[in-house]
Amino acid sequence: MRLLLFIAVLLIPILTFAEGTKQVMPASTDVCELWPHCNFGPYPAFAAACAGEEGRLNVRVASTSEKIWFGFGMEWSMSLTYTLFDPSGVAVMTGTLGPGSPGYLADYNQACAGPSAIATGGYNALMHQPLTTGDYYFEFVVPASGKLNVHFFDVTVSTAANVAINGRLWSKNWVFSTMSQTRKFKGKFYIYSDDMIVTEASFNNFYPYIFGVCSNATGCTNTGNLTYDRLSQPGRVQYGQYKVFLNNPDASVFPNGSLGGVTSFTGTPQGCSGQINLVIGVNSYGVADLMVHVNPLPGYQPEDVSLAGSVSPGLNTFVWNGLNGLGQPVANGTPVRVEGQVTAGLTNLPLFDAEECGGIKINLVRPTGPTPKTYWVDTLLTGGGLQLNGCVSPTNGCHTWLNAAGNDNTINTWWYALSQALTPLNLVVHRDASTFYTHTLCQGDSLWLAGAWRKTSGTWLSGGPSLLTGCDSTRTDVLTVNPRPQVDLGPDLIRCAGESVLLDAGSGAGYTYQWNTGATSSTLVVMSTGTYSVTVTTAQGCSAADAMHFTSHPAPPPGSLLIKHD
Repeated sequence: MRLLLFIAVLLIPILTFAEGTKQVMPASTDVCELWPHCNFGPYPAFAAACAGEEGRLNVRVASTSEKIWFGFGMEWSMSLTYTLFDPSGVAVMTGTLGPGSPGYLADYNQACAGPSAIATGGYNALMHQPLTTGDYYFEFVVPASGKLNVHFFDVTVSTAANVAINGRLWSKNWVFSTMSQTRKFKGKFYIYSDDMIVTEASFNNFYPYIFGVCSNATGCTNTGNLTYDRLSQPGRVQYGQYKVFLNNPDASVFPNGSLGGVTSFTGTPQGCSGQINLVIGVNSYGVADLMVHVNPLPGYQPEDVSLAGSVSPGLNTFVWNGLNGLGQPVANGTPVRVEGQVTAGLTNLPLFDAEECGGIKINLVRPTGPTPKTYWVDTLLTGGGLQLNGCVSPTNGCHTWLNAAGNDNTINTWWYALSQALTPLNLVVHRDASTFYTHTLCQGDSLWLAGAWRKTSGTWLSGGPSLLTGCDSTRTDVLTVNPRPQVDLGPDLIRCAGESVLLDAGSGAGYTYQWNTGATSSTLVVMSTGTYSVTVTTAQGCSAADAMHFTSHPAPPPGSLLIKHD
């Protein structure tokens, strides 16, 4: 009998209802405090007047017959001041809680048992009878610089008959502390995506100390570039979008989404504008990721274009404007290939300052389906790796990291509840295009234009209606032929030693000169035997060259010449 009583006492926290400490501290030694604050370090503001909508501590009320029961307890038995606001932002309850006052949680067992009005052995909870439905929220008075150490907390919603309803407490940006670098966090988080998919995140050998928790559809950032947004980032780079619960969200208030798939995928050129409309038919909410492959080489290339966005039941249109990834118009008749996937329950979990983790375990809670694969790219962090093929490990979890990567950084993990590949589309660009080109040649050169080699200045037209697309593609080429300079250094010359010759390469506006002697003038005086050459270049870049040979004969020595007179 005593053994049965002992077992019953041990099971009280499990068999009774409370929402808060009970979930984040499975045992009294698993310390995990709630940290309301405004500007405590780099952590996101939470559960205070400064926190805004994203940092609120919310509780959902679905009926005015329901009741909100709550209590809080501080570390070191300190007091705290709270205010409860209704969904419109009007304060409906406020007060200061201290040891012995109603609503003050003195120990772990009280926090896990729940309100005494609901469970035997519970605490003397405060209660608010709502006058309206929606999300009520708590704010705490925090020090000007610092935070509150809320050691125990419980916010429980009940029916009019005092039956507890789990899955009503949530935030978009929680801040917790295990109060020790060597203490594991053993709680779980339940994430409710905007397409109404619930996934559970639990951890293996997780040593976060102080950490911020949020979830969203893109990752650390939301720039529109999903490839970048999903990267784990140095520093705190995170934002809250999805509701994060400590229990499975109450399905009567937060219903299931659907894991239905793709019903159609088509692509239609819009006249001869170059634009192609890509239409995806789906029967559930989700996210579509498309890649327009303009460059035929496999894999992503700079010319390729990524399109992404949410989809809802029915037909969803994504517009490709006909420009490649470099912003250049894609020519008429160019073949392109469109690939992609549609996902439901796309969920990112960016954790800030979570120093060390031995794995994250993700389960699909509802609707039912296969265990999601997890993905990550930590290459911007010290010692960080990546996983783009997807990982599933129900026992130990996936995505491990050490202190060097997690400390003061944001580590992101993402997963899909469902991912369905689209059947690729092979399309052709339809574009009316009139292109105009100018060309410059030097006299004597030629260029292939409009089906022939051209050597003279003129305008040449080519193109016309395309048999493939029916769109006009005309091309105008204007050719300018510039003259070359006239260079004539004259014939080879012989002179006696000491005599000189002036070589003249001619002149013209903007001409430049390069002699084989290194000189750059238009004329050159020569006295020594040798070959002299010059290259003359016009301002338009056309060149011509000439050369001559100069011979200098020495004079005969005195007396070597006999002059006879008849």
